[in-house]
Amino acid sequence: MMMSRFIKVSLAFFLLVMQFMVSFGQKKVSNCDPTCTKIYDVIVVGGGPAGIGAALVAAELGAKTILVERDYRVGGTTVQAEVCDIGLFHAWRRQIIAGPVWDLVTRSVAEAGGSLPDFSKQEHDKWMESCVHVDPKVYSRVAQEMLCKAGVELLLNVEITSVEKTDFGWKVGSLAGRQVVDATGNATIAGLAGAERIKSADDVRQPGSYFFRLSSKGAKFDTEAMQLAHKKAIEDGELLPTDVYVGMPWFIRKGGGSGCYVPLADNSTPEARAETNRRGYELRDRVIAFIRRQPGLEHVEVIASASEVGVRETYRVVGEKTITEEEYLAGTISDDALSWSYWMVDQHKAGTSGARLVFHEKDKVGTIPLGAMLPKGVKNMLVAGRAISSDHASNSALRVQASCMGMGQAAGAVAALSAFRQCDPREVPLDLVRKRLTDIGHIVPTK
Repeated sequence: MMMSRFIKVSLAFFLLVMQFMVSFGQKKVSNCDPTCTKIYDVIVVGGGPAGIGAALVAAELGAKTILVERDYRVGGTTVQAEVCDIGLFHAWRRQIIAGPVWDLVTRSVAEAGGSLPDFSKQEHDKWMESCVHVDPKVYSRVAQEMLCKAGVELLLNVEITSVEKTDFGWKVGSLAGRQVVDATGNATIAGLAGAERIKSADDVRQPGSYFFRLSSKGAKFDTEAMQLAHKKAIEDGELLPTDVYVGMPWFIRKGGGSGCYVPLADNSTPEARAETNRRGYELRDRVIAFIRRQPGLEHVEVIASASEVGVRETYRVVGEKTITEEEYLAGTISDDALSWSYWMVDQHKAGTSGARLVFHEKDKVGTIPLGAMLPKGVKNMLVAGRAISSDHASNSALRVQASCMGMGQAAGAVAALSAFRQCDPREVPLDLVRKRLTDIGHIVPTK
């Protein structure tokens, strides 16, 4: 009788221990399981420059943060499209973008064995000399290391296709979060949440660029003959006028790189992305086939090729404020300005070569207001990156990586503070936002 009772008690205790162990194990798994029910303070969708900045700052401020990226690595256009000249962090010989993203940049440059430009000698007419260059592989690795060290959870190879409003905030795919930062570059999440988006007409929308490098650097050939051959190839339909818009002789001697347009490039959906990349790969193959038929260039090889076409422009969200070309170039500092942006209006022409360039006047620097990151009519969500509310001209300037990094940091701070206060980003005191941003090294625009 006593033995039977002892066995029952022992069995009950064993089952209790096993239940505890299973429960404990489930909690451990839930930290990385995308199907879990825990609520994040901040969900960042998009692991490009803006998303990295947003996630780093949100986590640094103490928010439980997850970063969702559709590719197998973070870095966005810097890495996938190999647009390695990532923009200007200084203007008029003073730094305008700093904080965690600047730590990422300087560390990436140093670990790749490179060096930063001498910003003290920055000249307005030689702005490209102040453009920071990074190695894409090193940049991606360092970014991921910094995100993990900051406590950001990473969910890679995931495409978000559904967004649902909840009592606590948003359900993004299978993830639950109080605040969302849409850093997709296409305002994809905002669009799924019901926000209005706009896209420039096909005849003005900027083309994408496809980057690949050739073993032809320093090649010797007859320039005039190459120009004539290139012209004839276009006339015969062998090449498109946009395939190498910078001039074939220059492109070959440079060893490829930039200079190849993909009209109507679009990566806003998986289907559009696949089609755009297909056209980019076909462009590369056409160009290399043409070059190999030219005397002395028969053995030219492609030595590096980007994974994706670099897309300049797709959708822009309609926000509480819309940045205009006039405001941007004038360096207007609104009451809710949270980040700087220094790049000229750079409107690449659709279907042709060249671009419309308009530079800031001396000592003027563009700014990014919070209102441009707030989708009109949608609460508990911010947009950061090229898809913020802006007209076509200003968007061609603020889309560069450095500017996106800065506005990403600002969005991350606002999202974190909104989550802590359980309020909409519109309700967070801007003085508090500016203080927290300043504390982590971000440079806030001041009048």
